[in-house]
Amino acid sequence: MPVQETLNFTIFIKNFIEFPIFGVKHGNMVDNLRKPCTFHPKDNKDCPIFTIDYIMNEAEKNISERNLMLLHGGVIRIKLDWNCNLDRNIKLCKPKYSFARLDVPFYENPFSRGFNFRYASYWKYNEEHFRMLTKAYGLRFIISVSGKAGKFDFIQLTLNTGSLVGLFGLATFVCDIILLHLSKNARNYRDFVFEIVRLQTRNDCTINMSKKYVPRNDDEYSNSESNSDVELPFETPRNSPSALGKTAIMAPVTFVNPYQFKY
Repeated sequence: MPVQETLNFTIFIKNFIEFPIFGVKHGNMVDNLRKPCTFHPKDNKDCPIFTIDYIMNEAEKNISERNLMLLHGGVIRIKLDWNCNLDRNIKLCKPKYSFARLDVPFYENPFSRGFNFRYASYWKYNEEHFRMLTKAYGLRFIISVSGKAGKFDFIQLTLNTGSLVGLFGLATFVCDIILLHLSKNARNYRDFVFEIVRLQTRNDCTINMSKKYVPRNDDEYSNSESNSDVELPFETPRNSPSALGKTAIMAPVTFVNPYQFKY
């Protein structure tokens, strides 16, 4: 038989899955399955019968690699993923099929190409024993199954909600809202929580400014010996003892010209 005709062979995958926590068992066989049928991703997704051609096209997109796999063998993984919502009818839970190639591609020139195995056959003829070792090439399919299921649980929802509220620190805020606005003793609780503070204002202390006439000598800048009175403002420091409503008195200050002395 030519190698290309093996693409028309079919594989029937029959799988059962169990979720012991919920006590549910289910399989990929449907009740209204048409016989015979062939899997198609759009027209017939419930049929568990696959052709070799479809599996190889999904696992390897390169045509030359697929032809070499038919000659030298290869390893293909078939994976079934179950994701069931047990709040709905169990018949609506159906697996998703995916295919992938596991052996090393031929264009990378691996040490061991494709997939092969050896087996021996023994026979006896004319009191002589014979043994023949055969090396066979073929396609190896590895089927893996994974699944998860969920069902609504009010107790679990309450625990998760409480953990979320405590995590974000909303427990105190929610309790205050309930006690301040929804409780019968909201007024008493409000008196303990809030404190009324009455603020009293007082006038700032004023600082008096004193003035003193001081004789001024301008001989440093002119030759005249005329003195004039200068009005000097004086501000009392805030931290001095005479700061609060008191006046400080300064003694007369005389400016002396150093050039009028002769040595």
